[in-house]
Amino acid sequence: MSYSLDPSVTPTAALRRVGLAQLDMAQAGLASSSDRHGGVHSTRKSLKRLRSLLLIARPGLPEPVFAHLMEQLTAIAKGLAPARDAQALIDAIDKLEKDDQSGEGTSTPIQSLRGWLQKRRQIAEQNLEKTAASDALRGLRALRPTFASLSVYPDDFTPLTKGLKRCYRDTRAAFRLAFDSGSAEDLHEWRKGVQHHWRHMQLLTPCRPEELAARVESARALSQLLGDDHDIALLVRLISTPTMMFGSPEETTAFLKRCRKRHKALRREARTHGETLFTEGARAFAGRIDDSWAKAAEKAAEKAALMPSSDNIVAFGELRTSRAS
Repeated sequence: MSYSLDPSVTPTAALRRVGLAQLDMAQAGLASSSDRHGGVHSTRKSLKRLRSLLLIARPGLPEPVFAHLMEQLTAIAKGLAPARDAQALIDAIDKLEKDDQSGEGTSTPIQSLRGWLQKRRQIAEQNLEKTAASDALRGLRALRPTFASLSVYPDDFTPLTKGLKRCYRDTRAAFRLAFDSGSAEDLHEWRKGVQHHWRHMQLLTPCRPEELAARVESARALSQLLGDDHDIALLVRLISTPTMMFGSPEETTAFLKRCRKRHKALRREARTHGETLFTEGARAFAGRIDDSWAKAAEKAAEKAALMPSSDNIVAFGELRTSRAS
């Protein structure tokens, strides 16, 4: 099932369908042992989609229900994070090496850092096989009854409009803060909002397919830039830790210089994307989506009214003639 809400049904029914489908996908990813790394990655993506689903619906949910589900989903994701996080930093090193045009890659502490990360990933994968995957599966199964009974009030698009407006507004504010402060932590917080925005656009694509599909791709690209920036920030933190020695002072300095250069390029590109994506005010943006959803729901209702009712359909096997009888 695609990650989108159906305008032909009530928001409660649409949220339940998407939520249960993502739970199924998350469990399927962990149940497969043939590609554990890929399965965990798939499960973590489903967990992020579930959190985005809850955030847009939050104004219509009882706060204790929202808080409980978010807490449990976050805990499950955290248990699966170490192996994937180590791999992400290894990928970041590979990108740095690929981008390096100086030919001095062998003189930096990259190789020893990669080796340390590979050992960390191996330990995390062993823990995943022992307990983390089974713990996550149990946690996901326990959430199913709550998602199956999830309800928004009022059961119309109003709560989702409010949730969309709040998330969009907060992400715009995070964008401004990130570039005012320039801190890696603030940029990472902005990235979280960007990820939720792209998933909200996926959920709402049926009401404005072309525009929102384009926003999905733009926000996804921006999230990748910010993700690369965050990974480099983590590498810088590791290489700068006094108790962690990955090379000589000269090699470390050269590596940090390359990281700063990459940071600058990524942030310049991210800012350009952000200025394009978050130009519109939150009220206007949410209002446009609300109007479009109402039209999509009305069109779906008209289409349903033209469909023949199941009460008027007679099964072929029930047809009888006097001769046949």
